[in-house]
Amino acid sequence: MFISMKKKTPGEHFDDLDLLSKLMVNSQSSKSVSKPGIQELDLNITPEGETEYDWFVEPPTAEHDDDDDVTSTEGDLEVGIKHPYGFAGSKNGLCGDKPEICLPIDLPNPDFCPPEKRHKLQLQSVKDHFDPEHYIADFCETEATAGALSNFAPWLAEEGDRPTFTDDHRYRLTVLSTHPLPLLPPLPSPADPTNHVEGTRTFVYLGLADLLLAYTHDYYVREGDDNSESAWIIAKVAATLSWLEFFPNVKILLRSFYERALSYPLIRNWRLCRKVQADVGALFQHKHAKSWILFVLLEIRRLLIDYTGYYIFVDLFLDDYIVWLQKSASTYVLNHLGAAIESLEMKKSDVNLPLQVLEDLSAEILESEKLTKNLGEITLKS
Repeated sequence: MFISMKKKTPGEHFDDLDLLSKLMVNSQSSKSVSKPGIQELDLNITPEGETEYDWFVEPPTAEHDDDDDVTSTEGDLEVGIKHPYGFAGSKNGLCGDKPEICLPIDLPNPDFCPPEKRHKLQLQSVKDHFDPEHYIADFCETEATAGALSNFAPWLAEEGDRPTFTDDHRYRLTVLSTHPLPLLPPLPSPADPTNHVEGTRTFVYLGLADLLLAYTHDYYVREGDDNSESAWIIAKVAATLSWLEFFPNVKILLRSFYERALSYPLIRNWRLCRKVQADVGALFQHKHAKSWILFVLLEIRRLLIDYTGYYIFVDLFLDDYIVWLQKSASTYVLNHLGAAIESLEMKKSDVNLPLQVLEDLSAEILESEKLTKNLGEITLKS
């Protein structure tokens, strides 16, 4: 049965009605307010507001130094010093107690690997996995990438509309309405600037962007259809998941995305990466950015839950991100992050892969094949 009711004030607009976890009131907490005693306030659900972030701040040279030797990094971890990982760096020690649950994570010995070493190991892993022949094939065979390049993300196809949440989405949002958020890092402050990767909330927003980039790339590759391997691909492309990365700025984030998107998915194409970058930038700047991002996070969660063993990423990241986005994340900051992502023009020289060399080589091969074909035709005619 449907009941239609008119607004008291016709034309009045209400924001965020689809952010159910934000709107739900915990009956237990409402009852406890009337009782005498100390009231515990969750400062993490306070909306952030119009905070200014420097998305291009340079990290200290000791961190994210790509030229350092990584051959001994894995063996030099300081056992006994546990480092944080997960949403907002709020988890640690999970993999030591139950190592089997951390099998989907590519990072070796996650509990004892600091963020800067994770990045170096992740870079080396991409270099080892990159397949030149696969890249050349996708570069030359344009038909293979035509479908992905011509596809449109739902937030672009329905630019002025909100997403349509399923019953499963709404149920999950209701369940998560009582999900507590961990302590968040401090906001960036001009009076107390820090370049440390874990120093401010910057890496929380950039981790969100990493998830959206990975999902959007997979969405285009599968052309919007369901794919049983989507969870695996998203986890591989998003170093936030598979390597527990903390990104200090947009450039390092995008470089990681490009390198991994050119090394793991079925389609490995530079133009597709550029398209994904632009479309995720547009997502962050969408009129209903929070609603669409929430929709994507719920879809990522669904894919991870359905893939054997990948629920660990839901526990480490997705549930916290879903609640944080609704209750604390700033639309102003999301919009500015989208503008920063859109503004950065990535060049092939920015990634640590021999793309230009391979493209030049493939062009020579194609020219040679064309010349051989022409000579063959001339011989047949004569």
